[in-house]
Amino acid sequence: MGASGRTVRAIVLAALLAGCGAEPAPSTTPTDAGSPSTGPASVAPATAAASASPSSPPGSPSVVPAPSPTRSPVVSPGAPAVAGFVTPIPPDPAAAWTGIRWQRLTAANQLSHVQSVTRWQGGFVATGDLVVNGDTARSKVWVSANGGTWEPLAADVFGSRAVIVGVAAIASRVVALTLQSGRYDDANAPGPSHLSSWSLEGPWQSWTSSDGRTWAAHPGPDFQVPRSMTGYSHPTLLAGAGNDLLALTLDEQPLAFTRDGVAWETASLDAFPGGPVGWKSGSIVAFAPGFVAVGSTGTDNVAIASSDGRTWTSSVLPARCPTGRLAVGPAGLILVGDEGDPHSPTEVWCSSLNGRSWRRLPGYAPLAAASDCRGVCSSGILDGDGERMVAYSTDPKHAAWTSLDGRSWQSLAISGSRPTGRIGPHGSPYTTLLAPFGLLFVNYDVGSAWLGTPRT
Repeated sequence: MGASGRTVRAIVLAALLAGCGAEPAPSTTPTDAGSPSTGPASVAPATAAASASPSSPPGSPSVVPAPSPTRSPVVSPGAPAVAGFVTPIPPDPAAAWTGIRWQRLTAANQLSHVQSVTRWQGGFVATGDLVVNGDTARSKVWVSANGGTWEPLAADVFGSRAVIVGVAAIASRVVALTLQSGRYDDANAPGPSHLSSWSLEGPWQSWTSSDGRTWAAHPGPDFQVPRSMTGYSHPTLLAGAGNDLLALTLDEQPLAFTRDGVAWETASLDAFPGGPVGWKSGSIVAFAPGFVAVGSTGTDNVAIASSDGRTWTSSVLPARCPTGRLAVGPAGLILVGDEGDPHSPTEVWCSSLNGRSWRRLPGYAPLAAASDCRGVCSSGILDGDGERMVAYSTDPKHAAWTSLDGRSWQSLAISGSRPTGRIGPHGSPYTTLLAPFGLLFVNYDVGSAWLGTPRT
């Protein structure tokens, strides 16, 4: 996973589960070194393929591809091998965190390249930045049965150009959604391994797996790739709710959902006040009994909610509640957005206990206001992965809290080798990730990373 307190990620993703936790196992000893793979994953390339030219769904506007600027090919001597890694085994999703223990990762540790982690009934799936080979790029993918030993998937599992834009779980399978890497924009690129350096192309493909290693491909939602999915803006949003439902929302197109990861349906246009034209996605998350999404209709900022993917109710967000990123816990949500001058924005938090009634929070509790923010913003980061919310601050000292609903917070004890430098929503050098195995802070500017493992 909108406007967040983290370095902007290439893909905003919510892959959240309810009742799909893996069986807990005894803890392992964490390692600070990049661990080699324990052996090549047993994989079989998928054989099915989607149509190369999906058509727009009825009633949706046609999307004209953006003009292609001058591009230069990526020079690479060949795609490097992706190594495995080791983490402490994650605790049970219902286990309460009491503390965080930090350790600095070595430069060789592939964990510093991880950008999303999905817990499902059969284990865990992690996705990372891109492997570049000549003029193509593909997402790194790792799988783990226990969340402790992670094995990389081979390049031929999803294909040499497959970019994973979402992973979520339903029933006894895990589902991934992919597009294809397009052109590399060396004029604006932060680097070839960053997804924001590449354009994205169709077709949409939906992949299903019952073991995380062998995947079958199916035609994805019948959507065009929006123009806004090139360059730095990637509004793809996918969520998995409960055991049998996934939903995807895109700018200016109807919402799509699936119960098996194979057949996709289109939700009624009643899900969008005024229809999908003008709809700009903010975020979508799984929140019992179904989904909550936020977005803008062009005139109002709204929240929409559904228990089945077909019937949606909408509510206008309170005044001065901008759309953005949803942090979600099992009993509540916090919407984090920005308002005002884009050069010195004011960060705004809005809270809901049910996804339908919202209120603007007067501050950033448990965080304070930042002392060195150009606008008005919190003193740290806030994240939620459906299992819990975590707030973390280094201003004026390291402190952390956890919550189930975003309103009642418990402090966490902090130990170990703590990340250096200020961590906050604006101007922070860190990309942060809340995962089942803990907090991951990565500073791509200097190539350093820290893992904070939970104490329960």
